[in-house]
Amino acid sequence: MLAAITSSSEITNEVILRSQDAGLILFWLLFEPKAIRITPPLTVSNQEIIKGCRIIIDILNTIK
Repeated sequence: MLAAITSSSEITNEVILRSQDAGLILFWLLFEPKAIRITPPLTVSNQEIIKGCRIIIDILNTIK
């Protein structure tokens, strides 16, 4: 598991919700409202990791 910390819980919510629309499932970290929980499966490929990172980066780049 990884956790990416954003500057606000609103940004975290937007990233998580928009990533689901793009086909990437992310979660909230229960004890930190500004954290995005990233939990890839054990069988994730390098290509899937790159695709998931690209989705997250693209969403973050569009958020003001």
